[in-house]
Amino acid sequence: MPKIRIAGAGIAGSYLWRLLTRKGMSPNDIEIVDPGSKTHCGITPCGFAITRQFYPLCREVGLDPQKYVVSIPGRSYQGNIRVRAKGYVLSIDKPAFIRDLLEGAKVLPSPSSATVARIIDATGNERAHIGPHSSDRLAPCIQRKVEFSKPAPIRQLPHHVGFAWVIPLEGNCAHVGIGSYTYDIETMKGIVAELTEGTKTICSCRGYIRVTGPILPLVRDNVWAVGEAGGLVDPLTGSGMVPAMVSAKLLTEHWDDPAGYEAAVMREYGWFRETQEIVRTLLETNEFKFWNFRLWKKYLEFSDLDPSIANLMNPGLMGTLLVNTALTLFQLPSVFQLLRSMKRS
Repeated sequence: MPKIRIAGAGIAGSYLWRLLTRKGMSPNDIEIVDPGSKTHCGITPCGFAITRQFYPLCREVGLDPQKYVVSIPGRSYQGNIRVRAKGYVLSIDKPAFIRDLLEGAKVLPSPSSATVARIIDATGNERAHIGPHSSDRLAPCIQRKVEFSKPAPIRQLPHHVGFAWVIPLEGNCAHVGIGSYTYDIETMKGIVAELTEGTKTICSCRGYIRVTGPILPLVRDNVWAVGEAGGLVDPLTGSGMVPAMVSAKLLTEHWDDPAGYEAAVMREYGWFRETQEIVRTLLETNEFKFWNFRLWKKYLEFSDLDPSIANLMNPGLMGTLLVNTALTLFQLPSVFQLLRSMKRS
């Protein structure tokens, strides 16, 4: 009978399965449960953008990262400002990556009757096993994969409060969508329709992104949360794929040490709680306050950029940073708004 159950076969769950089996655990001792999705790609939500941290994380589980990279854009836009982002922003084939992570696994649509010693909750915004959180916040998003008549550059369009995006994929395809805390669904649908006018829609779906920050405890009884189920998504940018994989890795490194696992996760991503406060302030007061240079340093590291003092003081790099760290959801409003806010503070 299986000894553990991984609930959820998205990035966090599939990456954990691959790590455990490569570390010597028998596949027969792991039960993976995922009901699947009715979407075309089988994944909801289907974010594709990631930073260069993808390369070592992919190689760590014996996969070639180049197989999944579909675009490395050479130019990006922050509002109306064109900035360079070459080499730091990647678009990956997320469905193909998950399929390869699960090679050799048997994914069940529902749990078996077997008794398991541990459940890993990798169910994302559902938190199906670790349970609800009293002050949880989820933001809806609408997204499409479309084909343009010519290649589309990365573009990001600020909205209050949220972000719309166009992210290049393979060929003339792009991932287009919006995530918002404040807009109603009809308004969001209208924005996506405008961004995709004249394109061929390949698939579309709706989803939610957790914007709460780390949720403690990450371990409750025999349930351990990883990835978005543990709140490991940056509330400002919606970036969660790298934290999902890193949290799975930290879990394997603290397999029999719940307190050590939680401490390691908080050392890595506890600062997400500070960005959640920035979002909360923006929602409640319409003021964007982001002048903490220590937090900027965290964002630079999170985006795989050089966290030197010179770069912290470089507005051009800050513009690039904003693009790099928010290619999925909830980008900061704009470089000009940011600089005005810093000046007022």
